[in-house]
Amino acid sequence: MFYGPSTPGESILAMCSDATNRFLICGDTRGEIRIWNIEDYCCSITSPVQYDSAPPLLAHSWQAHLSPIIFCEWTDYKGHGSFVLTGSTDHTTRLWTINGEEIGIFGQRQPWDIEALFTPKNEIQEEIEKRQQQREKSIEREILSL
Repeated sequence: MFYGPSTPGESILAMCSDATNRFLICGDTRGEIRIWNIEDYCCSITSPVQYDSAPPLLAHSWQAHLSPIIFCEWTDYKGHGSFVLTGSTDHTTRLWTINGEEIGIFGQRQPWDIEALFTPKNEIQEEIEKRQQQREKSIEREILSL
């Protein structure tokens, strides 16, 4: 047993583990995500297991929200990488890499696409240029139709 929140006086409100139970993902009342490597934590070949108050290895942590995290879930995307989905009393749901890089916020005005993470940068640039050309042609057609 160990104290998991980011600071004294805070509480863990959400927790989950990855598919292999290697990582314990915790969201606290301060809005911080903490990911612990529990792969070998409290594993012993002796019985009973000896109590150890030392925490497991903290693999990653980051400030995910400005308010308490009330939901967290590990997921993968088409077998690519590990992601953490979080929900908070700040009324946002966010998707993160397992390292704490924000992918996007659900429901925001500016759309985002997780596929962009797995697409080489030159393909993304080509798609941006293609869309720009389509917009320019559309504007040109509108002007000509006047």
